[in-house]
Amino acid sequence: MALFNVDSNNTFGGIFVEEAGHYNVKVLPSSKYSKTKRTGNEMLTLDYEVLDGKYAGGQIRFNNVVWTPDNVELSVKRFNTLLVAADVPDGTTINSIDDILRGIIGKTLNVNTEWQQSDYSGKWNLNVKGYDKVDHTGSKPNGETRPNDNSQPQNKQSQPFNSGNEIDIQDDDLPF
Repeated sequence: MALFNVDSNNTFGGIFVEEAGHYNVKVLPSSKYSKTKRTGNEMLTLDYEVLDGKYAGGQIRFNNVVWTPDNVELSVKRFNTLLVAADVPDGTTINSIDDILRGIIGKTLNVNTEWQQSDYSGKWNLNVKGYDKVDHTGSKPNGETRPNDNSQPQNKQSQPFNSGNEIDIQDDDLPF
């Protein structure tokens, strides 16, 4: 008797946003308030879920929005841009960065994303570059997919298997 049959509809994972572009999103409850490690500045790390289009249900994660006390004018503009895009009314008083987080969860807006290479891992991730109000004509992927960059992380460790060379396994050697 078979253990089970493979079913592509019964998997972990989900929809991955595979193109940069402009996306209508909702701010997810997994978003959080913290402080940056290096400077201790207050920061929001926002996670979004795409609301429409071919990537509906996909997530754009880890958008860091940092309050810089050394440049309050720039920080106010940075957070104001986010809040106006999320339809927070003019004149709303903001008392703390933590208040912003509590108020923005579940709000909808449009984010402009681009691919950016991580300074730490060398991997390419979607990075939010701007905010706007929801685009009622829908999300607009721009066709730019994750770069296929062959650059290695700066702290490359040696490969203990096969001296770092490729391992070639023929299909006939596989059990499935």
